[in-house]
Amino acid sequence: MHNHFHGGEQSLPMSRYWFRYPNSFPGHTANAYEDESGKLILDLTLSDKNVFFWWPDAQGNAPEPNSIQSQLTRFTIDPLSSDVNLSNPTILQNGNSEFYRIDDRFVTQPYRHCFFDLMDPLLGTDFPAIAPQLGGGYPLYNSLAHLDIDTDKTEVYFLGKTHMVQEPVFIPRRGSATEGDGYVVALVNNYASMCSELHLLDTRDFTKFQAVVLLPVRLRQGLHGNWVDSQHMQPKA
Repeated sequence: MHNHFHGGEQSLPMSRYWFRYPNSFPGHTANAYEDESGKLILDLTLSDKNVFFWWPDAQGNAPEPNSIQSQLTRFTIDPLSSDVNLSNPTILQNGNSEFYRIDDRFVTQPYRHCFFDLMDPLLGTDFPAIAPQLGGGYPLYNSLAHLDIDTDKTEVYFLGKTHMVQEPVFIPRRGSATEGDGYVVALVNNYASMCSELHLLDTRDFTKFQAVVLLPVRLRQGLHGNWVDSQHMQPKA
């Protein structure tokens, strides 16, 4: 379907389509931006199965949780194309991952650093010990990861054999304008102590923690937090 906008003496053509792709489960978006050629770059998690397995489909079907894998995936979309069928996307990171976060100063701009939750069963998680403590359900993510999109290098921080991680948050290093230079903090569930922890990582040395804050209580699962610097919270005069 084609439409035109009229402003003054100019008429600007604009194509409107529903772009199509085989039935899939899209998850959280890492970033999206327009490249130099006018194409739209969309990076998000994608799975061929229902990641929300606890909500079956209309026929009551749901995949086995351990069969689900979602991956960081890039779609390149030409908004002026007459072909509404999207070409196959590029998998940016092969691991089973979700909850991507970036340096928020680069939202809607080209970027190279992405931080996220990763599930790698080979890292050493003690699943038999965790299972009774979960009270049902399925363990989600046992590590934090950092992907450098330009170099295709992934760094992994393993939390511990009885730990699961929630969504990370990126904190810029004070005084640095370099993308991805700063810290990553995440709320962690410790299923040995049955309390919650905050793990703080330095992006310059990502594979080990800088600090672990032992919280005196157990917090519920919670996602989508943001870091706000104190200088942006000062009351206006």
